[in-house]
Amino acid sequence: GNILAWANSLWIYMDLEKGRPTKPSKEDVEKYGATEPLEREFAPRKIEVPAEGFTVLEPVKVMKYQIDTNGHMNNCHYVSVAMEVLDGAERFTQVRVEYKKSAVYGDVIVPKIAKEEERTVVTLCDKDDKEFAVVEFK
Repeated sequence: GNILAWANSLWIYMDLEKGRPTKPSKEDVEKYGATEPLEREFAPRKIEVPAEGFTVLEPVKVMKYQIDTNGHMNNCHYVSVAMEVLDGAERFTQVRVEYKKSAVYGDVIVPKIAKEEERTVVTLCDKDDKEFAVVEFK
């Protein structure tokens, strides 16, 4: 009965033929189940990115094994890339991710890290400094 971990996420149900969001049928919802949300204090959807103090790290190329069935880098790999730039001594109990745009096979991701007193923020950017994802560790 104890909660060991919890997550909050937003999902989009897609019409694959039209390539756009659509409302799921009652039957589709029943397949996955639906319950009332946990009573928790939720952080804002957007992660506040520090204005300065970033260290730019070695670029990482998106590999084939990181690609999902939609042809994009699987969401878990953004977190893995961000965790790789931590120094290993850091302890955290919370991870938040804001996905901005999809990386695809062959893209180059430029990780940038900023450490603050209460958190560490890793931005994963393209070569033009546009963010693929922002990952916050607390």
